[in-house]
Amino acid sequence: MTEILAAMIEFENVADFGGADSGSYDQFDDALSRADAMMSQYGNGKELKMFVAPEYYFSGHSITEKGGTAITSLSRSQKHSLYDKIAQSSKSYPNMLIIPGSIAYSKARGFSKRKYYNVCPIAANGRIIHKYYKQTNDTYQSTDDYKSKDYGATFAHANLDFGIDICLDHGHKMLKSSLGNATVDVHILIADGAAPSPMSIAASTDGGAMVFCNMAGRGKNGVLSVVANKFGNPNTAGRNMVAELSQPLTGGMQVALYRGSVN
Repeated sequence: MTEILAAMIEFENVADFGGADSGSYDQFDDALSRADAMMSQYGNGKELKMFVAPEYYFSGHSITEKGGTAITSLSRSQKHSLYDKIAQSSKSYPNMLIIPGSIAYSKARGFSKRKYYNVCPIAANGRIIHKYYKQTNDTYQSTDDYKSKDYGATFAHANLDFGIDICLDHGHKMLKSSLGNATVDVHILIADGAAPSPMSIAASTDGGAMVFCNMAGRGKNGVLSVVANKFGNPNTAGRNMVAELSQPLTGGMQVALYRGSVN
C-alpha cells in the first residue's frame, strides 16, 4: 500500500478569484512551498506527494451575473512561460507530482481563425512529464472554436499508473472509454463544476484511488477510495472529505492537505 498526501488549492469564494498567469506565478509557487512544508510536518517522507490545483487555475476567471463561468484565455507565449516556470518549480520539489490545474490559452497564425485550448501540464522530477488536453468543450472559452490535442490521458509515476480527466471529459467518460477494460491505480479529476461519477471512474476497485480537486470543491475535494458498489461497478467512498490541515494564502485561497492510499 502507498500512502498519498495531496495538497490542493481551494477558495473561500470562487467569485473572488480572477485567475492567474505567468505574471502572478509567484503565488502558485508560494502555495507549493506551503504544501511542501505541510507534507514534511505531517508525513513520514515515504508517501506519494501530490500538489493539485483546479481546472482553469491559469486563465482569466470570472463569474457571470447568472452565476456561470467565463474564461479569458491566455496567450500561447504565456502558456510556454508557464511550462518553464512549472518545470523550474518541480526542480525545487522533485519528489512531488505537480498537477497545476489547467491552462486556458488561444492562438492564431496570420489570418487564420483563433483556436482555443485547455491543457494540464503534469510535472515531476524537474520536468513536464505529460500534457493532457481537455477533449470536450464547455463553451467557457469559446462556443465553436475549441480544439484539442491527443497526447493520451494516462502516464506513469512512482511505479503507479495514473489517468486524468478535466471536468466535462469525466461526464463523457473520456478516460474510462480510452482504457477499454483496463483500469488505473489513481484517477485524477480536476474540474470547475464536475464531481466524481460512478459511471466514469477508471480507477481499480481493488485498492484504487481518485484524487478530486474542483474549483468550488472546498469540503468535497480529497483523496477518495474506489470500491465496488452492490452492482460491482466502481464508486467512491468518503465523498465529503475533511482536510487534515489547511493554511490560508492571499487572495482568499488556501492550501488544504488530504490523505489517502492506493494499493
